[in-house]
Amino acid sequence: MSLDPAWRPQEDNATIFNERTWLAGIILSAVAYGIVFTLFMMSFVQLIRTTNKSNLASKLPLLLYISVIFFLGTLIIGAGSKMTQLSFIDYRMIPGGPAVFEEVEFSIPIDEIANVAYVLANWFADGMVLQVYRCMIIYRSCRYPSWLVMGIPAIAYLGSVTTGVLWLTQISATSPWVAGSINFTAPYFWLSLALNMTMTIAICARLLFFRTRVRKVLGHNHGSDYTSIAAMVVESAAIYSAFSLCFLIPFALNHPIQNTFIQMLGEVQIIAPLLITYRVAYGKAWTDRTTKQLLSGDTRPGHSVSMKFKKPMSTIDASNRSNTLHASKPEEFATEESDGTHEESCQWEAKSMA
Repeated sequence: MSLDPAWRPQEDNATIFNERTWLAGIILSAVAYGIVFTLFMMSFVQLIRTTNKSNLASKLPLLLYISVIFFLGTLIIGAGSKMTQLSFIDYRMIPGGPAVFEEVEFSIPIDEIANVAYVLANWFADGMVLQVYRCMIIYRSCRYPSWLVMGIPAIAYLGSVTTGVLWLTQISATSPWVAGSINFTAPYFWLSLALNMTMTIAICARLLFFRTRVRKVLGHNHGSDYTSIAAMVVESAAIYSAFSLCFLIPFALNHPIQNTFIQMLGEVQIIAPLLITYRVAYGKAWTDRTTKQLLSGDTRPGHSVSMKFKKPMSTIDASNRSNTLHASKPEEFATEESDGTHEESCQWEAKSMA
């Protein structure tokens, strides 16, 4: 059965393309939400599995955090799907078609839920785990004061929060494309992108520094869990920065493809912190102990071993110029793990050398 051209809406090609971008946006957002759901379940299960009384204080905030951002991501995709239903089915006869409905009805209650959830998720992602906090952790051992390293990102984050509030106030009465004298859409998204880009560059630069230093001292096979290219992309949340550019450039050019990426951003920004939490749950994320582990040569994730002798080693008797190694009694040494759960002692017997 062939397609009848008469079935095609009586709209120009530009309007049809505009509608396609809106529909593609919600479909791709559903794909991104599938990734969010998978990462949330994997991280949640692993955190629950490794939580006990000794680490409950450190694991509980992460469990609450990923639960909150997953809930916000669910609100975003749920409200977005309902908005698509309204525009393409329930009110498709609006003059100009579904795309016009998406634009002019951006402030109706169901879409406001998605907008508020998006901004809250953005604040959580940028502030708690994603950029500011991760940068502070990775630069904690830096020779420069922490306030100097974190000063500019902190100011940019406060600016992002401020413009986010102003943007929500604006779109509660209108839409990003039908604004009054002042449109906070571009300032809010550009400031959020600037924060993410500067933090991405700063974090990647720090990881590259450690990668070069570790490889020089210990070889190419050490520290790959922390300093590989994939680790840098995850730790610096470069994924969100890339998708922000994919939205902001078409938005500045007023190209319809912006409609696809503005819907995807809500889920994509949640993927980044969930990836970091996943690495934390499996002991592969950069923590306060990572620098010490790398420089000490123990690069197994989440594991640090120190060695100390319980008694002084026997010395070579230089007075008689013999090659005999003297020891009054067997010597002992012990290895201690960083978590204090295991200790081994070995005895070395003195042997005479020919």
